[in-house]
Amino acid sequence: MNATDNTSTLKDPVEEFLGYQLRRAAFATLTPLVESFARVGVNPTEAIVIRFVRANPGCTQADIGRAIGVKRTNMVPIVAGLMAKSLLERTAADGRSHSLYLTKEGGEMHGKITRIALEHEKFFFGDVPTIHGRF
Repeated sequence: MNATDNTSTLKDPVEEFLGYQLRRAAFATLTPLVESFARVGVNPTEAIVIRFVRANPGCTQADIGRAIGVKRTNMVPIVAGLMAKSLLERTAADGRSHSLYLTKEGGEMHGKITRIALEHEKFFFGDVPTIHGRF
């Protein structure tokens, strides 16, 4: 087959596997979210860090890394990038730790990413019934 052939007649040998379907669903829903975040200048990990700092002013990057499953060494460039964008600031907490806080711009970005996330959730999951505020 060449690139112009219609591949819709192919049988999908893994369509019956839930894990496969979940992965496809995740990809289908995350792609527009990633694109929307990119339009305001952040990626999903940066958006999560901003949300964590907003919810936990004064937390450390190690705290956030543990919460979201990112290694401490990988948190360094994420936090540095957010600081370079003037979205986060840090102050000395103790010896080697630094407390993280949103800047004014970071607070504004938090509002933007929250609106984007809520619109995304409503678009993809608005008709899914909730149980005690959760799916």
